[in-house]
Amino acid sequence: MKITKEEVAQVLSVLLDQLTSQWTKEKVHSDVTEVIMKMRVQAEHDDEYLQLLLANIAFATESTYALQQVLDVILTKKSFPSAAAVEAMMKEAQTRIHERLAEITEQYNTHFAQISDETERKQQLERSYCAILVANRIKTDFILSFIHKSNQEMMKGFFAADPRDVLEAFHHLTGVYASMLLDGLDLEY
Repeated sequence: MKITKEEVAQVLSVLLDQLTSQWTKEKVHSDVTEVIMKMRVQAEHDDEYLQLLLANIAFATESTYALQQVLDVILTKKSFPSAAAVEAMMKEAQTRIHERLAEITEQYNTHFAQISDETERKQQLERSYCAILVANRIKTDFILSFIHKSNQEMMKGFFAADPRDVLEAFHHLTGVYASMLLDGLDLEY
């Protein structure tokens, strides 16, 4: 029996809601603020901080694509890899990203350089990075839950859906949940 795009989105939304139901905004805000503050302290000046943010955005964004690919492999093969296999796929992807990081970062620099006001650019970079961090955490936790032995019977239902529909809904909904969790975040300038 084929699962429709709408059904996929509804089921994913319920599962992501369950996954993040124990996450509090306060904890998420604290975690991402800690990451941002460490980066601010690590950088000796604003230009270095902006470059650090750009490199981290580039790495995190490419990681989100890698997470999407991991789920795509699972859905396409219609089988559940081990957690070790998923971790190996991610490690390999991260190695490839690191090898191309300078080139990738320049692409993101071009995008964010369009924001002429330095304070606004910094704020946009920080907001983007925080959102990607939280979305990646949701994606990672979901994939590990998806392949967990105790969930496999239920998750097999996704094999009846078009993988593109699942991936589209997955990407969209993780962004929505990340935005909801980050709502009201104040990084103080």
